[in-house]
Amino acid sequence: MARHLILVVDDEDNLRDVLVEVLKRDGHEVDSAVDGAEGLRRAEERRYDLVVTDLRMPGLEGPALYRALRERYPDRPPRVIFMSANTGIDEYASFLAETGEPALEKPFNLTDMRQVVLQVLTQVRRPPRLPLPPSPLASGPAHVPVRR
Repeated sequence: MARHLILVVDDEDNLRDVLVEVLKRDGHEVDSAVDGAEGLRRAEERRYDLVVTDLRMPGLEGPALYRALRERYPDRPPRVIFMSANTGIDEYASFLAETGEPALEKPFNLTDMRQVVLQVLTQVRRPPRLPLPPSPLASGPAHVPVRR
């Protein structure tokens, strides 16, 4: 597989570190951020091929980061994979359905994550969807299968 520039955004240190290590071993150049605000700052400094981000984080959450990336790069936004234990909450499920982006339910298998990353990086790019309106997000635990 070709080398890609990937940004991992998650407030869980252990998960973030493991994802960075696995993706580096797969030959990618990988940066990381502890939250959406840092992720956005990094995305303003470098043009990422893929952003793997948590949906729910303190401060700037995954959906707000997604919208900001689409505004920053309207013609070719980075591809995005979401991950969260909250994908089944109505507001998050609705957001994920609107974006059409894949989501990994935490906890997930690293083999599944690597497979989704490979699929996303090798798929033909579709035209960007229209900007999403802001939506209030609820909180609480929920689990759904990996979405593709």
